[in-house]
Amino acid sequence: MDSLQTDRAAGALENSARFAAPGARIARHLSPAGTLGACLGIVLCVGVADFLTGNEVELILFYLAPIGFGTWFVSLRGGAALAVASAAVSTFADALHALLAHNAPPTPGLLVWNGAVEVGTSLSIVLVLAALRDRLEGEELLSRTDALTRIANRRAFFEAATLEMERARRNGRPLALAYVDCDDFKAVNDRLGHAQGDALLVAVAQSLRGATRAVDAVARLGGDEFGLLLPETSALETEALLARLRTTLVTAMTWHGWKMGFSIGAAVFITPPESVDQMMARADALMYDAKRHAKGSIRVGVFDADRPGEQAASPR
Repeated sequence: MDSLQTDRAAGALENSARFAAPGARIARHLSPAGTLGACLGIVLCVGVADFLTGNEVELILFYLAPIGFGTWFVSLRGGAALAVASAAVSTFADALHALLAHNAPPTPGLLVWNGAVEVGTSLSIVLVLAALRDRLEGEELLSRTDALTRIANRRAFFEAATLEMERARRNGRPLALAYVDCDDFKAVNDRLGHAQGDALLVAVAQSLRGATRAVDAVARLGGDEFGLLLPETSALETEALLARLRTTLVTAMTWHGWKMGFSIGAAVFITPPESVDQMMARADALMYDAKRHAKGSIRVGVFDADRPGEQAASPR
């Protein structure tokens, strides 16, 4: 995707998020069934207004609002069901108004035609909205996924770290952030070619994802650097986990015939700092410290925002 397409996709995502945010806050507090029930209730209220106004005022736009809401926040099927229900309510309201007003009621053929037109109009809106939602969700997924390794990218990792930092601040549990660097990756690229280098990065990503917990976040931060986010993990637990992880990585590299080591720096926060940037800078510095002193080693540092200063880093 070129830069122009990327900018357009980002703009579309931003606009859709701004548009959908109020509705998302409402839908978040309701189950899918509850959301559809609320939308159906609105359709019935519009039907009452339709009955009271008769054929003098066209209310199809008011029917489309709950239909669109149900499609966007529940499902295509939910939106289609609301479209059929709204057509039935509208047709019944018009027929009942004409009957009670002692006007000539519409013929059955006309009622069927009007209902079919309303269903067709509503379903067209449902299909367009569902396609737009799927497209935006696909673009959003791509914007948060590394194209080569299919794991999270730097943007997604930063967002996950922000959420975990706030959670750690609330529950008072430690939070660890680690940088994993492939030692001398450029030499592998130069010696074996970029295709083998790409395959190596994919293998590293798969090994990291397979060797970490479901609650942990794994991302490619750029080039041959990977990030790990380890919620509620103490310094001792971090050291043990990273030692096992390094063994898994080296084993995977040996199995593929690649000679590759890994330098890892991890920052464990007793209390989180003010920003994710500070967390990432601490881990990055420890990783480079590991590379300078002994490639293939692990450095773990413990930090407490309430008591500035670093406890002794633990080399392994």
